[in-house]
Amino acid sequence: MLSKKDMKNFSKKMEEYGLWAGFLENAQIEVEEKKGRKCFSVGGIIIAVEDSSLLPSVELLNAVKPDKNVMVVDKGAVPHILNGSNLFVKGITHLDSNIKKDSIVYIRGPDNRFVAVGRAEESYEVLKEMKQGTAATTLIVAGRDPCQP
Repeated sequence: MLSKKDMKNFSKKMEEYGLWAGFLENAQIEVEEKKGRKCFSVGGIIIAVEDSSLLPSVELLNAVKPDKNVMVVDKGAVPHILNGSNLFVKGITHLDSNIKKDSIVYIRGPDNRFVAVGRAEESYEVLKEMKQGTAATTLIVAGRDPCQP
């Protein structure tokens, strides 16, 4: 279980990402180290992973439904992302204007369900002008254990 001090640090980081939710306030968050990554879970459901940075799980994104740093993709992009492909500009239907180069982004399908967590390759300003190329590197994908590198 996270200590009170670690819980404060964890909640502060999650608030910075806009991912802190009321249901986490009194939850007992467990932490486990797997292959050099810290895996945070509640009731056996992984909510975040930390190696070089703290990354939310897709399950947490679908519970919290963040509205910042979101990239919405068309239905054609979803199966490729779920297979581990990076997100290409051509598959994007909407970009949040807060996206900066190297920021963590939340990739959402046309059905409003999040499918992946990634890292932006460029800022919003650059991405909206691009006609082709990689928009985000996929880091965590729905349906796969986020604690496995």
